[in-house]
Amino acid sequence: MTTTVQAGADTAPAAGPATSWPADWDHLLDTAIRTWGGEWDTRRVQRLYLTRYGRGLYRADARAFLSHRARTGLLVLDDTDPNHRVYTHKDVRP
Repeated sequence: MTTTVQAGADTAPAAGPATSWPADWDHLLDTAIRTWGGEWDTRRVQRLYLTRYGRGLYRADARAFLSHRARTGLLVLDDTDPNHRVYTHKDVRP
């Protein structure tokens, strides 16, 4: 990412996250997965954040959140359809 100094500005703005989320964003997703169970995909995560915080979440971020939870062992990936990855809670298997 490159930044340029705007006319009249002393320095370039610092690069950082595009949006800031409340401190409970991570806890919210883990709680929702444990409470509601079922299949989780990027769209469901996006809808959860839109409903809770009133603003959406990038699909890539939702995918990263789910992938991280699968690597830590909370979720299990079902990738039988490579075009639609679905995650389920490790304790709830179909």
